[in-house]
Amino acid sequence: MPRPKKTPAQIQATREWILDTAYAILQESGPQALTSRAIAERMGVAHMSLYTYFQNQAEILRALIEQEQTRVRASLQAIARRAEDGDITCVLEEVLAFIIRYARENPNLYRLAWVTPEAGGASLEQSRQRMLGNVEQLASLLQIGMQRGVFEPRDAFLAAGTVLGMVNMPFILFHSGRMADVALRERMVTEVCSAAMGYLRKK
Repeated sequence: MPRPKKTPAQIQATREWILDTAYAILQESGPQALTSRAIAERMGVAHMSLYTYFQNQAEILRALIEQEQTRVRASLQAIARRAEDGDITCVLEEVLAFIIRYARENPNLYRLAWVTPEAGGASLEQSRQRMLGNVEQLASLLQIGMQRGVFEPRDAFLAAGTVLGMVNMPFILFHSGRMADVALRERMVTEVCSAAMGYLRKK
């Protein structure tokens, strides 16, 4: 007797289970440990059964990264909403603190997003589009500060890209292996955050 077909809700629940399992492996051991067999073994299922829900291993990783990107953007949007009637400088500092905290607490996900996106199955164009979305999100916040006369008037998109570059550079250097000293990285983070705020403030 054939098995009854799963409902859309059951299919979605299993997809989420697969992604949650993949997320745990990625966080614990890095992208090199994230294989369909490792996911299936942890779930206690046959590894071929995963392909009922995802075409291949690369699609699992892409879906995981997209899910995480959506979660991060939602968190940043929640902070940015406070700029509507709050202190724009404090809101921006909170946004930068979130980015830095995320990089510290999620090294393997950060590496995939900023250092080796190709390891996550992303094409060059997909990586560019993700970056564009990140810059545009920050640019909209900077535009508010410029309109209020708090930040120096300049091209908001260029300013956002500059600030993201400054804040991320210590982590990119660290995770690419070009700098191994954690203490030096943290000192650089403090310096670049101060420099980024100085760059933005109206002279």
